[in-house]
Amino acid sequence: MDPRLRAYLLTEEPSDDAYVESVFGLALRRDADEEARERALAKLAEGTLSRAALLEELVTSEEFGRIRLLDDVVAFARGARSRGERPRRLEGPPGSDERVIEIPWVLARLRSGRVLDVGYAYAEPSYLAGLLAARVGQLVGVDLAEADVPVMETVVADVRELPFADGHFDQVLLVSTLEHIGADNERYGLAGGPDEAGMGTALRELRRVLRPDGSVLVTVPVGEPENYGWFRQEDTRSWIRHFARAGFFVEEAEIYELGAEGWRAAPTFRSSGVRYGERGPAASAVLCAELSPQGLRRMATPDGVKRTVRRRLGPTYRRLRPS
Repeated sequence: MDPRLRAYLLTEEPSDDAYVESVFGLALRRDADEEARERALAKLAEGTLSRAALLEELVTSEEFGRIRLLDDVVAFARGARSRGERPRRLEGPPGSDERVIEIPWVLARLRSGRVLDVGYAYAEPSYLAGLLAARVGQLVGVDLAEADVPVMETVVADVRELPFADGHFDQVLLVSTLEHIGADNERYGLAGGPDEAGMGTALRELRRVLRPDGSVLVTVPVGEPENYGWFRQEDTRSWIRHFARAGFFVEEAEIYELGAEGWRAAPTFRSSGVRYGERGPAASAVLCAELSPQGLRRMATPDGVKRTVRRRLGPTYRRLRPS
């Protein structure tokens, strides 16, 4: 049989109902909502929409555009990690949210061993998929909420009081999570009132469960300090102060700012007047940092100084320019 004919026959084989569900799952990574499903089935039945046209509608949609963008950054991070690179000066398109920067920055810096992801239950699915695909070793997720994530060991607990032994983890991940700790959880359907000391308590607890040579990868919104109720935004100095007070040394840090041309590294960033949600769908700027509990001790050695400088200022980086 002609291979092209076989492909057409395979496309026509499933029922309309099965086809609609399969293309929504493939293109948009979700089930079809009821309204879209009924519309597609009606048009397919009356012959005013072909199966190819339905697929085209989905892959030219704004929703697919974001999925493609996040797939691109996950693939970029996977390649960078496989080459031992720590990408810097990433770039993202105008109108996108901070995930286009946070996800590749963090996934490219994953270590192997015991890794704890804090706040996994509401994490971006593409980020979780990339994290699982990295096969770091033992992957544990902790959250006040509960979610089913294959392969990941999940624990319902408060990050301010973790049920793990001292020095249990090689790495901790906090992707757009730290700013929510101690905030009003009602938005997520969870109990718990405001706790001004919550972030500091959580950072000290994470330092406790981290190995002395471990690291924390953290991303937070940065700009004009403001309490939004369900999260807090801090300026650069305040975030660094939170880290230092908990006993962490900043091994590497970059600030990215969303402007008219999209996301760009902002080494001369000024927090004043930069407000959440004013430039795009979420953060207007984001701080990405790697923290170490023993940085100051290592800095006391000549070799440690060299490694720290190389990590912060080294020339090895790749720019990400999503189309």
